[in-house]
Amino acid sequence: MWAFLVGLSLLALPFLLLIPLGLLWLWQEGWLLWWLIGAAILALVGYLPAWWWRRGQRERLEAGAGEDRHADAGTGTEWAPRDLEAWREVRQIATDVDRDIVTDRDRLLGAAREAIERVARHYHPEERDPIWSFTVPELLMLTERVSVRLRMVVTDHVPAAHLIEAGHLLRIWGYRPMAATGMRVFRHLHNAWRVTRITNPVVALLAEARQHLMGAAMTEAGDWLRSEGARIWVEEVGRAAIELYSGRLRVDIERLHELAATEGAGQGVSEVGLPGPLRILVAGGVNAGKSSLVNALLGEPAAGVAATRLTERSSGYRLAHETLPEGLLVDTPGLNSTADIERLVERAWQSDLLLWVVPADGGDLTLDRGTLNAIRARFAADPRRSPIPVMLIVSRIDRLEPTEEWDPPYPLDAAEGGGARATAIRARLARVADALKVEPAYMVAARLDPPEEAWNLDQVWALLGTCYPEARRCRAQRLQLEATGADWKKVMRQTAGAARLLKRRFWRSPRA
Repeated sequence: MWAFLVGLSLLALPFLLLIPLGLLWLWQEGWLLWWLIGAAILALVGYLPAWWWRRGQRERLEAGAGEDRHADAGTGTEWAPRDLEAWREVRQIATDVDRDIVTDRDRLLGAAREAIERVARHYHPEERDPIWSFTVPELLMLTERVSVRLRMVVTDHVPAAHLIEAGHLLRIWGYRPMAATGMRVFRHLHNAWRVTRITNPVVALLAEARQHLMGAAMTEAGDWLRSEGARIWVEEVGRAAIELYSGRLRVDIERLHELAATEGAGQGVSEVGLPGPLRILVAGGVNAGKSSLVNALLGEPAAGVAATRLTERSSGYRLAHETLPEGLLVDTPGLNSTADIERLVERAWQSDLLLWVVPADGGDLTLDRGTLNAIRARFAADPRRSPIPVMLIVSRIDRLEPTEEWDPPYPLDAAEGGGARATAIRARLARVADALKVEPAYMVAARLDPPEEAWNLDQVWALLGTCYPEARRCRAQRLQLEATGADWKKVMRQTAGAARLLKRRFWRSPRA
């Protein structure tokens, strides 16, 4: 090792001598002072933008500390409210973590363990030691996912990573003690050079100022890199822990596809794969216009329309539109009394998007309000799922007073104008929004019957497109929750597989 260091020093000596010889030449020519002043100014100019950028970066991090980042999670899964709560805890740990942990293996592992324990306690508060609340297949799946993610990061961001062999890394690691010795020798030589500069106090003072400025700039950059490294470490560990303890890794993808292929409503309704059609529930009071809405969306008289309670049971229809993915439209019996609320709550729990229909010329909305509140309470009680989006369709808008001739269009987006009928429509929408606690942005006033005179149906389609992304997220959560339930068929298959393995191992047929 010492022979190698001596040889390396002899090779570097001619280049190192250029530094003092160059300074000597500058001093002899009378340029040294100006060179040092210029170097100090350049160092200061370079330091100020770095300091300003670092300050802005810190403010942005502090401002965004309370924001949810489930869209940036990079896991390819849709997180429920309970997962987002766990993520906020992880983010808090990542924000408060000491940046110096990146240089200490024990502290690095300690921060990871803290994040894992917090996440495990969040999902399993009743367990005395929740950190072990996972199955062996889940652990193997997590290892596989982390390995794939690490491989992608190394392949995309490490230059020549595909050319580096494991043997190269081992050999480089073997040179670590020699590199540490070389750094100590360099520091001693540098300190000796700093002492020699005392012969010229002005030169020494300017050189020290420049060195401190450069050191401060490098320290700022190093602090930022350590802070980012510590934060990313904690967040990645926390993200993996959420995947592990939430039970999402317990989902068998075959089971998930099986559920997506078999769920449906009505005869002949099925789904063929993930993510698949959304389940869109059409509900409302008796004679509210639900079947008229279904027919208008389908473009054909598929659902019965009458003044009586004609829709006695749920019916499913394929919903297709040139600008939207395929949907599964479920028409339900009309809400007639409080006895029907439980039925609708359960159907909403099995759906991804709710189209609630209210007649514009209707009266009391107590039953509608009670049902919607019950549906919201059902979702709020289970943090494993996000509440499904609710679209409110105010139908039969043409029957509002005054009974003048129906002559659309009517400017409903404006605060005023459009005549007495437009004013009446806006007033009715405001009353319905207040009574049912629905945002005006999720409401559409429309005429649905007869189909040839339908009005504002394009706004219904536009609002459906707005709600589709959230509905797809809700569907992913619903299927994952169903797939994590007990699957006795899978247990039986596993038992049969174990029996076959034992038979091959212990009951082999004797050789002829």
